Amino acid sequence: MKAQTGAMAGRLRRLAPLAVFSVATMGLLTATSGTLAAWTDDEYVSAGAGVMVAGDCSTTTLFQTQSAARELSGSLGGEDLDTLAAVHGISLRNTAGAVFVDPATATRVDPVTFTSALEAGAFGSPLLSAAVGLNQPAGSTGAYTQWARAKASGQAGGAAGLVSDQSGAIDGTGTANGSASTPTAASVNLASFIPASQAAMTLDVGALASSSEVDACMLNNGWPALNPSPVVTRSYGIAGLRLNLSADSIKPLTTSVSGILDSTAGDLDALSSPTGSLATAIKAGVKGLVPDSSGLGVGSVTTKITFRPPDLTAARQLLGETLTDGVVTVDLANSRMSFDLSKLVPGPAGLNGRAPNTELVLDDAAVQDLTQRTSVLLQKWGDSLTGEVKKAVNATSVEVDTKVPLTLAGVPLAVVTLHNDATVEAFASGSPPAPVLSTEVLGTVGLNLLGSVTSALLDGTGEVVAGALQKGLFTAGGLLPMAEAAIRSAVVPVAAEAGTALAPLANALSLTVNVQPDQPGAPTGNAEAGRAGAGQYKVSALRVGAVGTAAELYFATASAGPVAFRPAGVG
Repeated sequence: MKAQTGAMAGRLRRLAPLAVFSVATMGLLTATSGTLAAWTDDEYVSAGAGVMVAGDCSTTTLFQTQSAARELSGSLGGEDLDTLAAVHGISLRNTAGAVFVDPATATRVDPVTFTSALEAGAFGSPLLSAAVGLNQPAGSTGAYTQWARAKASGQAGGAAGLVSDQSGAIDGTGTANGSASTPTAASVNLASFIPASQAAMTLDVGALASSSEVDACMLNNGWPALNPSPVVTRSYGIAGLRLNLSADSIKPLTTSVSGILDSTAGDLDALSSPTGSLATAIKAGVKGLVPDSSGLGVGSVTTKITFRPPDLTAARQLLGETLTDGVVTVDLANSRMSFDLSKLVPGPAGLNGRAPNTELVLDDAAVQDLTQRTSVLLQKWGDSLTGEVKKAVNATSVEVDTKVPLTLAGVPLAVVTLHNDATVEAFASGSPPAPVLSTEVLGTVGLNLLGSVTSALLDGTGEVVAGALQKGLFTAGGLLPMAEAAIRSAVVPVAAEAGTALAPLANALSLTVNVQPDQPGAPTGNAEAGRAGAGQYKVSALRVGAVGTAAELYFATASAGPVAFRPAGVG
């Protein structure tokens, strides 16, 4: 057999005849009368030339051809899906121009081409709805189409999946007929495959399609004959393949982090307490600025700190984000995680353009990679969240009003009031703003000392406030490090849930693309889609299996052939 296996074809090509000749064929058709017989679609006509003409590889009807297509095949939950009428697919046979199609309800496109959509009963089947997720159409015109063509001139073709009813063209990208999105063909409940798997884990199969065509006619000395090496073309396409997890841990994460954000304003208020560590540090620092002059004393310094509420809008918006690194996606708003398995296959084409019977086994290394990616993704999100909290705190304005009572030899001299009003960032800039200073003079003796005192307070109070804020907000044990630690702690259960959900799939979930039963390395099983008779050329876009069990699903299986020349009763 001469086989041409390629990436998904845009359309089923019209199969060109081969200019090859066979003496044996000419012998079978030798004229027995003085008439000229030219074969047309389903008959031959005579002409007085002393020979019989059997036509060429586009007009002869000396062949029996067969084709088939089905969207779904396999075994699941101890039930043979191949026995379900709703997913039986379509089969077509053309014997010397007489066409037979199953089911009889198939839609006729032309005399040798028929289509059949996946029956409505498939969507209502408890097994298929619960385990395979065939509970709604794929969302695009042409979805779930099963297409077959069989010509008596030796050509046959089948196509399944996202297929054009008219031409059999396949679309594995999921954008057929102008659809802008990629529909999901099925959502397989992995607990029905791998009992240890979480019920919340599904394998979401994107739009897929396959096509197979065979041209078995050749010409020998102008006479049609069966080509011992028929031209075979098989194509497939898969738009996507994702593990999808309904993650219960995400809701507690966002709730916890929302609480951390709520507490940030409260923590700032707590810092502003007149008896708190921040006020204590400022009072001690300001008091220490007063020069040690003979007889000059400092009374009880008081400080009032007021933080304006931080604007945490940007941080809160992150609670509803969808996080992705292109492989792992965490949907915080809907409490879901997904893992794009097509990205685990090397090369830009992902699952497409692969050799026949290419298998992807989700091994320990792949599971570890996905788990690690999830953890890194969440850590980066936590860092972004902490960054937004820091921005909000830095942009928060803080007022600090400090009163410094001065005495001389125990007699009240003056009260110096210092008013600081700036953002936290301004204080942390390295050049903190100087306070606005006012002095209430209480006595007449020692006024000459006030100049040096006020000068020291103007020069140093900004640094004192900045140092106190730095310690209270940014250093170990401060408000922001505590918030960061709480956020990091909150994301741990989500990453752990990803690892727990993925672990049972390691070395248990088997995925095979471009399945061709007649080619080396084909998976073994009992599904009809996985078996091919002599001269039958099948291709399935995807097989999902569980290692060591009989559970298997074949998606989008197309079949062309076998083709027979001059079947019994013909010519």
